[in-house]
Amino acid sequence: MAQVACADLSKLLEPVGGATLGRPGAALDRPEDLAGGSGSRIPVRGGKGPVAQIIRTETPQQLTELELVQGIQNDLPKRYDIQGDLRVSLLRRWSPLQLPSSDFFAECVQLPPTGLSSNMNVIVRGVSGGKIIGEWPLQIRVEMYQKAWVSTQRLEPGQVLERGLIVAQPLDVLREAVQPISAERDLAGFELAQSVNKGRALTRRDLVERSLVKRGQFVDAVAGEGGLSVRMRAVAMEGGPAGAVIRVKNLDSKKEFYAQVINENQVQVRF
Repeated sequence: MAQVACADLSKLLEPVGGATLGRPGAALDRPEDLAGGSGSRIPVRGGKGPVAQIIRTETPQQLTELELVQGIQNDLPKRYDIQGDLRVSLLRRWSPLQLPSSDFFAECVQLPPTGLSSNMNVIVRGVSGGKIIGEWPLQIRVEMYQKAWVSTQRLEPGQVLERGLIVAQPLDVLREAVQPISAERDLAGFELAQSVNKGRALTRRDLVERSLVKRGQFVDAVAGEGGLSVRMRAVAMEGGPAGAVIRVKNLDSKKEFYAQVINENQVQVRF
């Protein structure tokens, strides 16, 4: 795993070279905003899509199931914000259909208002030879594969993520109960908030920023105003990551005050 200068919570769940799940740019301090389900949804894309992709049927003037599926698969990226490995299949068999020409393309003219999910009812319009040849209500299964971080062993709370503990694996993100973390996101600077079983994809719920200062740890507390600076020994009454404001106690006066975590051994008193 590559190293990063700092942990960036706001980018942990940005899309992989994959699809945008939930609401693009949702804040990570609200994991419920990013929760999906079996059938996690991708919002409909606004605006005009690219020009229809024409399929040349292998059997002259005959539309097979494979070619219909390919037409749907070509059309969906025009309707949704999709990136990644998209796969479509029909939930019911399709009997070959006679066409007026060997060219064909499909348009999804009716889609679920809830967005892209693993199982969908759609209405597909078929066009061949410059003519509409039919509109068919279909049930389709959609899979979307993106690389996400998966644990290689059981991970415990407080464990710092290191090389070898997680691996990038392709997952069908539409079937994940909670949106997994993209393998494009570097997890250096994070630790486990809860246990994770071997082989499970990591989610935002599993991680917290790594605490630089632990509760009960002795630290140098630096207080400064103008050109004056005072350094004192203190004990952390609570832990926190870099930048967090925590409660500490002066070892001499026994007074408690708040200070900001600077590094693993130092806090800055704020007036």
